[in-house]
Amino acid sequence: MKMRLFILFSLIISFLYCGIRIADCESLKSEMTRDEAVKLFADANEKYSQATKFIAAKNIQEANQKLREAALRYEAVLAKGFKNGQIYYNLGNTYYRQGELGKAILNYLRAKRLMPRNEDLDANLRLAKNSAEDRELSHEAPDVVRRIFFWFFSLNQNELIITAVSIYVVLMMLLLSFIILKYSWLKRIIIGFSAGLFITVVSLGIKISVEEGVNRGVIVTSKCQVRYGPGEEYEPKFEIHNGAECVIEDEKDDWYRVYVHIGVKQDTGSKTNTEEKLGNEVRRGWLQKKNVDVI
Repeated sequence: MKMRLFILFSLIISFLYCGIRIADCESLKSEMTRDEAVKLFADANEKYSQATKFIAAKNIQEANQKLREAALRYEAVLAKGFKNGQIYYNLGNTYYRQGELGKAILNYLRAKRLMPRNEDLDANLRLAKNSAEDRELSHEAPDVVRRIFFWFFSLNQNELIITAVSIYVVLMMLLLSFIILKYSWLKRIIIGFSAGLFITVVSLGIKISVEEGVNRGVIVTSKCQVRYGPGEEYEPKFEIHNGAECVIEDEKDDWYRVYVHIGVKQDTGSKTNTEEKLGNEVRRGWLQKKNVDVI
């Protein structure tokens, strides 16, 4: 019996340790340069605050200078490995003030992966998207789905990992209690926690697949041509503008094959083929990598 208890507790402790190490992976990397990162972040916030004062005073030249300095400092913090939703959010605000919608939306979306419940972030992201030239097609889950599977949309990857580890630890303790005490009513509780662990692990797998298994990007140049093939010798298919989102499906040399989340106006005078006329294929094409940043 003592040997069983020892093995069970060893499994619990090792799993909990591994889970927390995974969940805090980014934080551990960040602590390597924590003092420098905190100083840069505070300095960037101060530059941004100064810029807002210059904007209020209608001193646009000085405001733009301070915004550029703030953006450079935020980018430097991120380059040091200090990945944090608030940094991405502040950087998005800085780019939005500069009129760079693509980079603003890009960083808002990066922040949303780390801060999925931030209402200010959601509001600023909607504002930036509404300012973009291209009309975005809805590609998000319906509200009813988001409400039913609220934990999937409300928790980020790290939070889901911590939730799974916590449920697992409680489940192991319940199993241990059942082995020792033999209470029949513990079976129902164990079944409930087992179902919760299964749902959490499946949700985590889906979230990782969606966020890391699919490359998504944002157009960060004022406008660019989506072409029929990976090269400037191919005919332009349609034009896409700053801030439009896309899914990166393939790459070749300096080109991405993308599917764009915007309505596309077809040019009846351009060459078309049978494949293009099939539904969503009209929004698929090739564009240069320099025009896109991956989320």
